[in-house]
Amino acid sequence: MNLLKLQILVLIERLKKVTDVARELNMKQPTVTFHMKSLEEDLGVALFEAKRGRILLTEAGKALYPYAVKMTAMAQEARKAVQDYADLNKGHLYIGADSMMGSYFLPSLISGFCSLYPGIQIELSIKPTRQIRELLLGQEIDLAFYYNGQAGAEMPKTVKEDTLVKENLALIFSGTHAFAGLKSLTHQLIAKQFFVQHGEGSFMMEYARSYAAACNIHLWERAVADSPEIIKNIVQSGDFISIFPLSGIQNELSTGQLKSLPLPGQDDPAVYGVLGYAADQPLSPLRDQFRQYVREFVNSELQDSSTETSS
Repeated sequence: MNLLKLQILVLIERLKKVTDVARELNMKQPTVTFHMKSLEEDLGVALFEAKRGRILLTEAGKALYPYAVKMTAMAQEARKAVQDYADLNKGHLYIGADSMMGSYFLPSLISGFCSLYPGIQIELSIKPTRQIRELLLGQEIDLAFYYNGQAGAEMPKTVKEDTLVKENLALIFSGTHAFAGLKSLTHQLIAKQFFVQHGEGSFMMEYARSYAAACNIHLWERAVADSPEIIKNIVQSGDFISIFPLSGIQNELSTGQLKSLPLPGQDDPAVYGVLGYAADQPLSPLRDQFRQYVREFVNSELQDSSTETSS
């Protein structure tokens, strides 16, 4: 037995004519007749009989009928359930992000996507960059957002990356800090200040320490925090400095709560925000649509930034 044969039996009971069943299923009449005979051969019993120009179910056919109704109905429900996911009416998306991308890039993006697809549930996990990449490599998350030091950085072949944003980093300090009146910095000045370091395993910690090593200085790490917001709050107290993406301090810069200066010795202090995903894992309709939405979101943000700059 297969579902098509059972569906034909159900329709025969309702329509009583092979021609009408063929029209209902958009099939040729001989094809319907073939499946009817095939079902009888499968079960070894007559299921259909012709009476006065109509096709009726035999007693055996009537016994099979309620089961055929249930089975075809369940098949339709199963098909609809799967179609809901294909049509993005339902679904669960697991996203991982490091603290910077998770705090400043993803909130409005996720909000916009969920507004378009209210049946979708998104679970967002914020962890240090290193852990996020490990989760992605183990395919424990669907998509990952994190910082890289360079566009197209070498990654295992099992992971693909879409570069989303080019991000400038700067040294940040409060409006009352001694640096507030300066127009430029030196390595020696930076080394003498209390430094708030980013959490262990984060890209920002790796960047800060690599920068200090390249400049042959030692950062005076008096505090370490996993949360970007806590780092900003500590810096705003007036005694600390840190390294931070400029996109994450726009509000504080506009109000004067924070100030920034370029890192000395850095001709191109840029890093890249990327979207990573498993290369050997077929993208579901939901993941594929989310990736498409991310690209549109990034393009829209770039256009808005260009408009603001030109005005």
